[in-house]
Amino acid sequence: MSQQDRRRHARYLLHLPVKLHRAGQELSADVINASAGGCLLQVAEALAPGEVLEASLPQLKLPSTRLVVVRCSSTPSGYMVATYFEATLADDAAIRQLSDGQLAFDTPPVVH
Repeated sequence: MSQQDRRRHARYLLHLPVKLHRAGQELSADVINASAGGCLLQVAEALAPGEVLEASLPQLKLPSTRLVVVRCSSTPSGYMVATYFEATLADDAAIRQLSDGQLAFDTPPVVH
């Protein structure tokens, strides 16, 4: 995914628990923010750039998708993992609606 593609999609703040799968292993994660092109995850263990994860995100109208790890950075509470959706784009309206429902105040989306 090019820099231009990354910046085309608005990002919305979320807190969404999700189960990821890699090589037969299940990982718990939280979606921190999401866009039509990818999402930022918080996980307990480091993931390598290029690693492919399977996920189901029905709340974002993605019943089954593959996430590709772009980067991973350590934080005091685990790892922040930036990913992009390998083939399917999430539904921007569904993300915005979910984000709006989680926020008690009006926050504009972060555009990258």
